Amino acid sequence: MESDVSPPAYSQSRRRGKRRRRRAWLPRPPALRDFAKRHRLRFTEGNHVTLYGTGPEGLEAMLAAIESAVDHVHLETYILRPDATGRRFLRALTEQARAGVEVRVVVDALGSWTLDDRELTPLREAGGEVVWFNPVGFVLPRLGARRRDHRKILVVDGEVGFTGGLNIGDEYTRGPESGARQWRDAHVRIQGPAVRDLQAVFLESWFRADGPDLPWHTFLDESAMDCGDVRCAVVADGPIYRRRRMRDLVVAALDSATEAAAFESPYFAPGRRVLEALGAAAERGIRVRLLLAARSDHPILYRAARAILTKLVERGVEVREFTHSMLHSKLAVFDDSWAILGTTNLDRQSLEHSHEVNLILSGGDITKQLSAHLREHAELSRPVAMSDLQARPAWQRLCDWAASLLLWFV
Repeated sequence: MESDVSPPAYSQSRRRGKRRRRRAWLPRPPALRDFAKRHRLRFTEGNHVTLYGTGPEGLEAMLAAIESAVDHVHLETYILRPDATGRRFLRALTEQARAGVEVRVVVDALGSWTLDDRELTPLREAGGEVVWFNPVGFVLPRLGARRRDHRKILVVDGEVGFTGGLNIGDEYTRGPESGARQWRDAHVRIQGPAVRDLQAVFLESWFRADGPDLPWHTFLDESAMDCGDVRCAVVADGPIYRRRRMRDLVVAALDSATEAAAFESPYFAPGRRVLEALGAAAERGIRVRLLLAARSDHPILYRAARAILTKLVERGVEVREFTHSMLHSKLAVFDDSWAILGTTNLDRQSLEHSHEVNLILSGGDITKQLSAHLREHAELSRPVAMSDLQARPAWQRLCDWAASLLLWFV
């Protein structure tokens, strides 16, 4: 049976007022409607979503939310670095814990391997709680080294939530003054009923990482009031689920697209099902666009992507590489009517092995914002033509092939 992260149905809010009862909204394309029913997704209306395209914007908004907390702060991140940015977050969390705010943090043990547990001592002494997700043992890892917590979630007081591609580190805050170009990403701030569902995903991770027991229902009995016009579904994914949700969602979205599908991903090495869906959509006349990273912090993944792009370009998929700086966004827009944004990369690690969280978004002007975000990045990118791929020297093709083969065995 498929795991279900959603706890029992929540009651109407006493502290924040009653919400109007509405019929559950489901996406119109039949393939997506079937996906939503099969995976028991809860769509909420009345959400307000703010998009951040760079690290400084998103991280400053997260810090401001933490500093305004009065009840609790729940933070889950893949990478928390012990650098200037990471220390700012740890100081803010420690100060809030010292002031009596409940602070809970989930950190992936592999993603945050540079963070010494001793650096968390001040936070713990102030009353905060920190747990490491899946520490990798010297002999055998407890759950498998590839089972990572790649989610990025911040929930403050059950009123505001954040998710997207931003980790916590200096690479997201560097700018022209440091001689480096800021990483580009896609991160969102959410207010409204969807925050409750983001909270549920955090709690799933907390207990999966053996976090101390807590009255979880108190965080889920109430839902924030409507405050916007965006429809949203929170899609939790991970190896605990019987079927991989994000892989199925991407395939269903491509199968149901009628005009266009645009993807942005820093790493590209999906399995055969996603590759076939991309090619099939392009062959039936859908404009399929891939915007990938030209500057990668994972050179093996970059080389592996080059090995599989030839067949996609042959089938009509448009491919561009972002050259301005490191591209770290994980998003997709379909038919200019709805979008996916979150933590999942289009590679097998994310689609098959990691715990992820994503949002399905529609309504308001959020799709227009994300389309503009994609267009801005496309202008800072170069096209990848068939002639470019065919012109690769033999040694480069061999390296690309070896990288793609390696990903199937590690």
